[in-house]
Amino acid sequence: MQRIVGGILVLLLGLLVAAAECEGQNKPATPAEQYKAILREYQGASSGGALSDEERMKFVGRVFKLRNKLALKFVELAEKYPKDPIAVDALIQAVWQVNTTPWPVELVGKDDAWLRAFTLLQRDHIRSDKLGSVCQRISFGFCKEYETFLRTVLAKNPHQRVQALACLGLAHFLSHRLQRLDLVKEQPALAKEFEGLFGKAYLEELERQDRAKAIKEAEALFEQAVASYGDVKVPEGGTVGAKAKAELFEIRHLSVGKEALDIEAQDQDGKRFKLRDYRGKVVLLDFWSEF
Repeated sequence: MQRIVGGILVLLLGLLVAAAECEGQNKPATPAEQYKAILREYQGASSGGALSDEERMKFVGRVFKLRNKLALKFVELAEKYPKDPIAVDALIQAVWQVNTTPWPVELVGKDDAWLRAFTLLQRDHIRSDKLGSVCQRISFGFCKEYETFLRTVLAKNPHQRVQALACLGLAHFLSHRLQRLDLVKEQPALAKEFEGLFGKAYLEELERQDRAKAIKEAEALFEQAVASYGDVKVPEGGTVGAKAKAELFEIRHLSVGKEALDIEAQDQDGKRFKLRDYRGKVVLLDFWSEF
């Protein structure tokens, strides 16, 4: 009799454990668990291995299409749980590429997530302490929305590190955009490509701007970065101040039209020379390094 009762108890205990496990399996995933699941698929999208040129193009198409699809999932997750801490992480992941892709849309598909992601970041998360990485990433971009975002972060975000990266990012964005505009003026094919990527009206608006005024604003922002955020460290190493000073030096001394700094060095034959000795002559300066 005791064996029978004991067996029944063991059976009941087993059923209870099985029921608990089943209940755990049927429990809806938390926002954080959903985010991690999308992220795993997103990160695994770019593993390809050795490929031929034709295979590489097909692979690029598959990766972009999958990542665009997953970027939308990130946005939808943030829209579903706007108050959850994971929302801002999901939106940052959704902004996975800078600028509209230069690849043909037939190959890679359309990125429908980035603008929605920026809209939500700016509306709901502009005070987040996680926006520094986005500011850095889009500082290399060209889209009008990037400028708006950087200016808004700089004006409204309360965190010094984020402010620093927004200030440095905005200065770099404005300076880098001017360089691209110079290339567009020289290369009609590039102008056509930019019109397709960013809109003809936007490009025409930029071409009408006062170039000297734009350069002065970029310089002022770099100076602000040095004065207000000079000691703030950047993720890849160094400080905001050091990077801002380097970019200021480039604008003021290495830009097209600026007088080259005097150089005293050794030529390929071991002979010492001074650049000023060649004043009035056409000189080609070739800087290179060997690793």
